[in-house]
Amino acid sequence: MFNLFPRSKWLREEQDFSARMSALGPARIFVTGVTGFVGGAVAAALVGTPHFKQMLFLVRAKSAAEGAQRVRQSIARFSLSEMPPHVSESQVVVGDLNDPQAFLDARLDQVSHVIHGAAITSLANRQDIWAVNVDATLRLAQRFSGVSSLQRFVYVGAAMACGVARGPLVTEALRLPVERAHLAPYTASKACAENQLRERFPDLPLVAVRPSMVIGHSWLGCKPSARNFWVLKVISELNRFVCPPSAYLDIVPVDYCARIIVELTLKKSLSFSAYHVSAGQQSSTMVVELLQAFQGLGGKGKVQAYMRVAEADLMNMALSLGERHVAQQKAGEASHYEPFNARLLCKALRLYGRFSRLNYVFDQQRVLGEGLQPAPSFLDYINLCDHSIRNLSLKSQMACGF
Repeated sequence: MFNLFPRSKWLREEQDFSARMSALGPARIFVTGVTGFVGGAVAAALVGTPHFKQMLFLVRAKSAAEGAQRVRQSIARFSLSEMPPHVSESQVVVGDLNDPQAFLDARLDQVSHVIHGAAITSLANRQDIWAVNVDATLRLAQRFSGVSSLQRFVYVGAAMACGVARGPLVTEALRLPVERAHLAPYTASKACAENQLRERFPDLPLVAVRPSMVIGHSWLGCKPSARNFWVLKVISELNRFVCPPSAYLDIVPVDYCARIIVELTLKKSLSFSAYHVSAGQQSSTMVVELLQAFQGLGGKGKVQAYMRVAEADLMNMALSLGERHVAQQKAGEASHYEPFNARLLCKALRLYGRFSRLNYVFDQQRVLGEGLQPAPSFLDYINLCDHSIRNLSLKSQMACGF
């Protein structure tokens, strides 16, 4: 029969991934952070595989029933289906990562694989970052260090935990730098946690996966979350920023990130204990390419050339953007305008600017060496991201990350 709907690239990848997962032996996977962006995508990637019904999820909730509902809602973000997958109450471990009592559940003694994705990912200077990202992580490792069935403990870190002054191509050196070498408490906490895991639990079957900048979904755009995308959108609208146009941005979609994490979790043997999940040299995007892509999406004609500015100019840029949006609303050109906090926008631009000036590309040769797929280019799905947030105000988008 003639196929009117030939398989798209993403559908082929999904089906191939499911087939590889089905070919693996049984696994009892415990996931933290399932209601978050990456953690939810990890759970969604395992839907339809033999492992899903055996999975356990740590969820903050008043009851197992409420926890199961939260897991279903999180997974539903990553699907076009109107029917979320069944998640039973028996799969929910009710508790907070900060609560040591949550790890006393006897079901954890039967776990074969841990994917620890829970963390405070805010780039703001929150007081609880260290308690959650470091102290709670070490308590979790302590809990599983005595579990005889454990085959792998996957710690979801961050590629930017490498710190500053690392050179244009960053490799997966095991020892990450100390706090003073970081631009944000978040990356400092991720570096400290990974180092402490290796030092305090040398017998733990630890594998650290370090995603680069995770933005959007390769076929859902920003439907699951507009996190980070709005910053790029603002930069494109202003057509000014602090980094040179030749700077690279190492961006991966969340579904690719999740699939790589799952494959590194369940693969029978691995050559290393730390891996970047990144676009690498093959798929990273230059700022100038990004701006050209945005201009093409907007159907703009000739636009003013990109201008590199000083960090001190960012506040005036944020204020001018607010004034522009007000003018567009009055002219009927912006139907989804909400006043936003210009100081918060300036703070975000300042921080992202400092990261972008590092001009990092994260080497992905270890992932490729394991026979896993390279990441798609952000330019391949930027149109989906842009289309999916057209009905969201900038204020709503900013709420995803701040």
